[in-house]
Amino acid sequence: MAAAFVLLPVSGVDGAYHSISGEKSVIAVDEDADFTIIYTDSDHESIDVEFDAKLVNAKGDTMTSAIYPTTGSIDNGVPVTLTVTAPSEAGTYTIVVTYNGTYETSDGSAVEMDEVVDRFDIKVVEPITLSVDVSLKDPNVNLSGYGVYFWVDGERMDDSYTTFNVSSNGTGSVTYDWVADASKGKHVFWVESANGGVVDVKGLDQKHEFYIGDEDYSVYIALAVLFLIVVIIALVWVYRKPVKNFGKPKSRRK
Repeated sequence: MAAAFVLLPVSGVDGAYHSISGEKSVIAVDEDADFTIIYTDSDHESIDVEFDAKLVNAKGDTMTSAIYPTTGSIDNGVPVTLTVTAPSEAGTYTIVVTYNGTYETSDGSAVEMDEVVDRFDIKVVEPITLSVDVSLKDPNVNLSGYGVYFWVDGERMDDSYTTFNVSSNGTGSVTYDWVADASKGKHVFWVESANGGVVDVKGLDQKHEFYIGDEDYSVYIALAVLFLIVVIIALVWVYRKPVKNFGKPKSRRK
C-alpha cells in the first residue's frame, strides 16, 4: 500500500509545513507500525518546536500505551519516527500530532508560532488467515528454497512470500494472515509458485472462495429448507387427520 501523506502550510509562517507519513494505513490488531513526522521551516533556520502525539479512537478517547514517543522535540527538517501499537479492538483510529514552539526572526527575537495539528487515520482489523494444503506427486523432491505467493482478488500479496516443507509422505500446507480493509462479500484467493512452477505441487493455482460479512447465504438457505420441510409435514398432518361427522343421526324406524 502506498504511503499516505499530510502536507499543510503553517498559519502565519509562509515557508513552513509539517507532515505525517506511513507505509500503510491498515494494521492488524496488536501490531506495531512506524510512522514518520517532519516539520520544516525554510524561512527560519532557528526554530524550537515540540510535539505531542497520541492515538485516539472514533469517540476521541486517547488510547493508552499506543504510541511512542508521546512527546519530544523535532529539529528543522529532520524526521522523527513514531511507533504505533494497534489496539486489540478493531476499528478506526487517528494519530494526532500537535506542534508548538517558537522561531527566531532576523533581528534575533523569538516569535511564538500558532499551534498546529496533524491527523492520520488508520484502520485496525482482525487478520484473516488463509491456508492451502499442498502435496507432491514425488515426495522425494527437495523443496529447499521453494517459495510461493498468495494472491487475493487478483492481486499478489508481496508480503505473503513464504517457503514450505512437506512431510515424508509429500504433504504440507502454507498459510498467510491477510491484513486489509476488505469489503463485505465474496473474495477469492489462491497460491502461486514464485519459482516458475518447476515442481509439480498439487494445491497451487487452485482458487478458493471465502466470505466477509453476511454475504454467505448458506445459513439462510438451510433455514429456508428447514422451514419448507416443517410446512410440508404440517400440511400432510392436516390432510390425513380424520374428519368427525357432526351431522344429525338418522331417525330410528318405528
